[in-house]
Order: sequence, then structure tokens, then C-alpha cells
Amino acid sequence: MNLAALDHYLRELSPSEQRYKAGHTYTGWNEMKRIKIDGRECIVLKIDTFDSEYMEQKQHMLDSGPAMSTILPSLSIKRTSRFNPLPEHIHTHIEINYVYSGRCLQVVDGHPITLEKNQLLLIDTNCPHSIAALEEDDIMISVLLNKDFLRENVFTQFSKDSVLSHFFINAINEKTDHDHFLLFHSENNRRIPLFFQELFCECYDPSVNSSDIILHLFYTIMAELINVYENEFAKDERFEYNVPIVPMIRYIEKNFRTCTLESVADFFHISPNYVSILLKKYTNLTYMQMIQAQKLKYAENLLKCTDFSITEITHMAGYKNVSFFYKKFQEKYRCSPADYRGRR
Repeated sequence: MNLAALDHYLRELSPSEQRYKAGHTYTGWNEMKRIKIDGRECIVLKIDTFDSEYMEQKQHMLDSGPAMSTILPSLSIKRTSRFNPLPEHIHTHIEINYVYSGRCLQVVDGHPITLEKNQLLLIDTNCPHSIAALEEDDIMISVLLNKDFLRENVFTQFSKDSVLSHFFINAINEKTDHDHFLLFHSENNRRIPLFFQELFCECYDPSVNSSDIILHLFYTIMAELINVYENEFAKDERFEYNVPIVPMIRYIEKNFRTCTLESVADFFHISPNYVSILLKKYTNLTYMQMIQAQKLKYAENLLKCTDFSITEITHMAGYKNVSFFYKKFQEKYRCSPADYRGRR
């Protein structure tokens, strides 16, 4: 499927959309279970697993047009139906809404949100939300995730690679845990629409390796959203000037082999003690723990990707003592550097 075919596929009116456009309404809401949240009545969708009963319900709610992609057991993708408002509802999965074209008005946990083209909205589990009727040019795609898929399989993928990534993953989790949703202002991002187009092409016209391609495209999208969130975070002037934690982490990650607590403090014109306090507060790591994490990650990559000797890697990672490097590596990876390299 090329991009022109994808665009035509997503814009084509399904039979149900043709009925809705002609004035018909979906009446199946009355048959669904309802509960009251903060005095508001919400439809409850049964989504303990991605079973046939749930899929049938969601098919009615969203559309009978482009087929729901369920290539991965914990991830499904579906175009939202136009001309048919979705009343307030909750479910036990995480939902990511992406606007491919036009815009979409939603009310999420009582907050009106207009989702613009190329923006994303992450909605946490059991968060009441509704969607206004979309017009013909309004194309929104919903990515539906099993409850633990995002945090356990996706976010942990990035938090292992970088203290900065780990910091933003915790920030995103804290935001969604508190407010139940998170809007990513990715409308001007160059990569997001490209990644999503490839994801949709693979979902609606699967290749031989669709499962791996879809999973890694989704990882790539999540990585780029961390960048989007970081940029938004950095624009908060109150945070940037009063608490320079983001540039500080980035500085340490870049200079971990040579920097000291005092040199970091001098660079940011604050006291060494305040550096320690900020790092512990926002990353739950001491300065030395962060340095050790960066050194070991760097050494791990060299062991996997190069043929340098272990002594050379020790010095390249910033360690002066080979025995100390062996001790720290053993503590984290439960094996020696040589054994780790032998497994690759």
C-alpha cells in the first residue's frame, strides 16, 4: 500500500458512515452497562482482554469501515467513525488518539480538548471521555493498548537507555496518573506523521514481517513523543530557570567520563549540594549512581558492538581501575564483561 492508497482508504466513507451522514444514529448505547463518575453517567466497555465481545462493542462504537488491526495481541488500531458522536465512556485499556486529518473535539475527564492535525492524546485507563461527531475531513485513528503494554513493554524499553529518558517516562507516567490524560503538541513535528503513515500502511496492508515492523514503528513513535514532551517541558520558563534539571541531566550524560560534581555545579552556577538535591529529587539517583549508570551503559554498548579489549573498554568508559569496573559490571549485569560479550 502506498501513501496515496492509504489516504484514499482512510477517507472513504464506510456503509455505517454513509448512514450516519444521512441522519441515522447508532442506538446500541442503551444496551451497554453504565456507571456514574462525579455525577456523570458513563458507558462501560468490557475490555479486560482484547476478546471477541470487546472487539464487537468497539466495532460498533468506532466504525464498520477499515478493519481493526489486531496483528499484535496487546495493540489494536482503528479509524474513528465520522458523523457519529461517541458519548462519555470508560474502558480498562490505554488509548492513543492521533489526528491524521482535520481536527477532533473531545471532552476528557471534564476537560474540552480540540485535537489538531498530527497531535496525539494519551488517555489513561478508566478515564471518562467523549468524542464529538467528526466531519468528513476529520480523520482520527485510535491506537488501543492492553492495560500494561505501554508501561511495561514500551516505556521500560526507553528508560533503560538513558537517565534523561527515564526522567521523562516518569514525568509522563506521573502526568497521566494525576490528570488521566496527556496531550502531545506534535503538530509541527517532522517525524510523527511519517512514522504513523508507515504504521498505518503496515496495519492495513500487512507484509510478511508485520508484527515486528508494527512493534518497532510503535517504539519509534513513542521515542519521538518523548522528544516532543521534552521540548514542551523545556519551554516552561519557570522550570527551566529555577530548576535546570533537564539540561543538567543532558550535560552529565554527555560528559560522564570526565565531569565531577563540582564541575557540574560550576557549569550551572549552583552549589554541589544543590546539584545532588535536584538529581535525587527528580531522578531518584545520587550523582555517583548516575555517573555509574552512564559508564556501565557505555561499556555495555562497546562490549556488544566492538572488539575492543575489556581493558580498553574500561578506560574508554571512564574507569581508571579495571578491578573496580569488573565489580560494578558484575553488580548490575550479574556476569563478568567477558561472559556478557560471549552471549551477544
